[in-house]
Amino acid sequence: MKILFATGIYPPDVGGPATYTRGMARAFHEKGHEVAVICYADASQVALPNEESFPVIRVSRDRSLRKRYREYEEKAFQLAKEMDIVYLQGPVSEGYPGTRAAKRAKKPTVMKVVGDYAWEVYMQSGKLNKKKLLDEFVTHRHRLSPKIYALERIERETAKYARHVITPSVYLKGIVERWGVPSDRISVIYNEVQAIPDGLSRDDARREFNADGKRVLFYAGRAVPWKNIDFIIRLLPKLNDPTIRFVIAGDGPSLASWKEGVTKAGVQDRVLFLGPLDRKALGEWYRAADLFVLPSGYEGFPNVVAEAVSAGLPVFVSDRGGNPETYPMYGSNAIRVLPYLDETKWLYALQVDWPKRMQPIPHTQTMIASTEALLQRLL
Repeated sequence: MKILFATGIYPPDVGGPATYTRGMARAFHEKGHEVAVICYADASQVALPNEESFPVIRVSRDRSLRKRYREYEEKAFQLAKEMDIVYLQGPVSEGYPGTRAAKRAKKPTVMKVVGDYAWEVYMQSGKLNKKKLLDEFVTHRHRLSPKIYALERIERETAKYARHVITPSVYLKGIVERWGVPSDRISVIYNEVQAIPDGLSRDDARREFNADGKRVLFYAGRAVPWKNIDFIIRLLPKLNDPTIRFVIAGDGPSLASWKEGVTKAGVQDRVLFLGPLDRKALGEWYRAADLFVLPSGYEGFPNVVAEAVSAGLPVFVSDRGGNPETYPMYGSNAIRVLPYLDETKWLYALQVDWPKRMQPIPHTQTMIASTEALLQRLL
């Protein structure tokens, strides 16, 4: 096959789509397929030497939206003419110009959908006290907000044009169906989880992190409103165990408000903010911690849960989004599903119901083979 991967970000940019696209492109290239990648990049990165064994075309994002979309479309069109299929890594920044390019080149598209970008923009704008979770958000269109409505139109139109859509969870498949894409044109392929790098042992990590004699709650991920880490912070003063410490890794727009919540709750001595971690440090915290918490109102599929259990760390998750899909994968020893923002249930679980650490549970690695088989079938 000849495949054009159209993505918004690619290394050295960091993030899930960048890691996924590079991993897939390399895997397909190693399998003998012809591969090319198009992405956005900072102006200083556009002329970087290409370290891949296949073309990587970078479009500067340091210009107006109209100009960068126009350049992305034109370069994608030139690449797509020589390809069999265009694999879009999202419906908007790569999906809009990538779909236009594929149409011009008369080539089919496949799209990966890992979330609803219109909803994420909506969630990070204005006051949060009346914000709707994604399940309610997708039930109607938001014509009174021109920006949100435009994003909704783009998502739906590019997804409906695609010959097939790939989602990383059954939950997200349901969201895409509500965009108007028929169910038989959507496949669920769970993401693979990168192996946790070797590092300090659990005992050594706990000594290094001054965690001996403490019960460590851990969260790693984006600091965005729907993760509800402020909910856990508010529960800390009500937990009667002075040995509990809450360690938070990551960065994002909600970080400042979470820190304010710690001060307001008077638990500065019980919460540690680490900021972003590299993979090695993240693995050491997975080994050092006693329980991972994810009380989020939305997850496409929570890769951090798969990472945590792969290191032997049990997890409490909410019953929203793709979170419950982790339970049948890993079982009750690894996953506890709790009602969304139910203070009574979460307090009880955090007070007396911590599961013991377990043997690491490897994540099934089928993503590359399943994606390859799907693309070959479509062609």
